[in-house]
Amino acid sequence: MKFGIRTPSLKRRISARTSWKRYVRHSLGLKAPRGMGILTNPKKALYNKVYNKTSVSVDRLLKVPKNNNDAGNTTTPNDKTYPVGIETSNTGNIIRSSNKALTVTSKNFEDLRKQITDIYNKRVELIKQLNSAKTKLFLLTLVHFGSYLVIIGFFYKKIAETRKLQQDVVKKLEEQIAATFVQLTFADKSQLEKSWLNCVDTFKEMMSSEKIWDITYAEGVDRAKARTMAQTATKRTPLHTKDRDIEFVKSDLPYLLLPNANGPDLFFFPTFLILFKDNVDFGIFDIRDINFRLKLTAYIEEESVPKDTEIVQHTWKKTNKDGSRDKRFNNNYQIPVVKYGDMGINSESGLDESFMFSNFDAFSNFSKTFEFHFNLLMKL
Repeated sequence: MKFGIRTPSLKRRISARTSWKRYVRHSLGLKAPRGMGILTNPKKALYNKVYNKTSVSVDRLLKVPKNNNDAGNTTTPNDKTYPVGIETSNTGNIIRSSNKALTVTSKNFEDLRKQITDIYNKRVELIKQLNSAKTKLFLLTLVHFGSYLVIIGFFYKKIAETRKLQQDVVKKLEEQIAATFVQLTFADKSQLEKSWLNCVDTFKEMMSSEKIWDITYAEGVDRAKARTMAQTATKRTPLHTKDRDIEFVKSDLPYLLLPNANGPDLFFFPTFLILFKDNVDFGIFDIRDINFRLKLTAYIEEESVPKDTEIVQHTWKKTNKDGSRDKRFNNNYQIPVVKYGDMGINSESGLDESFMFSNFDAFSNFSKTFEFHFNLLMKL
């Protein structure tokens, strides 16, 4: 058994690389999976394992890089700032959703939640009265026009007068409903207002990205087993921008709306977030209590590449540990790795959302303005 530095042999290196057995295993895809040597040749497998533990090659000591012609286009990004993701068809159990946070409200905004709830209950009662009044008006209208068919309407005017009074009741109820809302006032010409308006402008630009996804599932990837350079497997659901508001909440400054594929929509106001599913289920969060993740991510894009993104490199469908093409697999094709914006929103109280934007430049602009606004809030 060899101990220490292995004796280099040029003859053996050439012999190994020109062996027809090596060609069959590597080029024709007949190489056995890693770890199967213990079954095919136990004695040799155990010897090699001990040999690799007790000796070291000269190349490793000198840190000579492995010569690989396929490694040029597959440089692995920095793990800390450039995580790589890939699409998965698995839905698993790790589903990102904030439904459990709908009943949660930050302590700073409990009074606001109570006010919104009271206004909502008042609107519900008024809407019931309005529906009842409209039904009565409809019946009176039928009677009114029917009275003219039997000539009574030309002489008996009380039906027309009653109908006119009911129209006034309906109109009054509609005006009351329109006037029943919570008015939020933020505008004070301060730096906070200016920073929020900057956020609104950059948010609109970001939401005009060609592709926006809600990340509804995510899990870590065993890179060796999956033969990929991706670190995370995700399930993406495409999102489409939509116009929606909370009809009984009015604000003197615009809000930011992030639609949600599998849960409540997110309405951002200058100092808080309303998690809104419907008129009954909603939660209010102080923005300062929320953890935001705004960063660049590289994504192995096997679908069509959006026009507003950038291809930063290419990888292979199946790769070795160093990112080079795994020659054991036939039809091992190249895949573009693109640059996306990654937004994560979570809190200790159950808020957990993640989004991806194809236009990284627009995403980056929003990230800078929102970070500035967030820092202003933290100083309050």
